[in-house]
Amino acid sequence: MRIPPAVRAALFALLAAIVCLFAFEADADPMVPGPFTLKQTDGATVDGAELDGKPYGVMFGFTHCPDICPTALAELSTALAAAPDLRKDFRVYFVSVDPERDTPQALGAYVGAFDPRVVGLTGAPEDIATATQAFGAVARKVPTKSGGYTMDHTAALYLVDANGIIVDRVSFKEPADVMAKRIAAAAR
Repeated sequence: MRIPPAVRAALFALLAAIVCLFAFEADADPMVPGPFTLKQTDGATVDGAELDGKPYGVMFGFTHCPDICPTALAELSTALAAAPDLRKDFRVYFVSVDPERDTPQALGAYVGAFDPRVVGLTGAPEDIATATQAFGAVARKVPTKSGGYTMDHTAALYLVDANGIIVDRVSFKEPADVMAKRIAAAAR
C-alpha cells in the first residue's frame, strides 16, 4: 500500500513531536549534544567541543522557510534584546538544514537581518545531519507540488548551559518576554 506524501509528512511531523516531547521530560537525564562541526558564513569553523564552558543556543531552519523561521528569528531577536544580564559572547547558532540552497552568502544575508548574536552555520549535508542528530532534532526534504521542495524540521531553540548540557528547549510559540527569561536562566 502506498502512503500519500501529505500523510507521510503529517506522520513524520507527529513522530518528530513525540520524539522531542520524550527527549525533554522533566525527569529525563540531562542531554549533552553530540559532537558536530560546521562552518560559519565567514568560513570560520564551529566545533561543538570548543563551545564547552560557554552557554549558547541552537536552532534549525532554512532561508526559504515561508513563515516559521523568519518569525522565530524576529521573536528571538526581541528576546535577546530583552534578556537580562545576557553575556556579550552569548550566541544562537542558526543551523541551515538546506545546504543545497543556503550558501554561506545567502545564509549570512538572511541571519544578518536579525540580532547580531545569531550566527548562521552550514556545511556538507552529512555534517548538518550530524549536527541535527547531535541535538535530537529532525530535518528532511519534502517535495512540493510545484516540483520544488521545502524542509520539515524541528522548530525550537535548544539552550545549552556552560556545562555543555541542553537545559531547555524553547518553543517559538512562547512570547518574547518568556523566551528572554528562559535564555537568561540557561546562560547563567
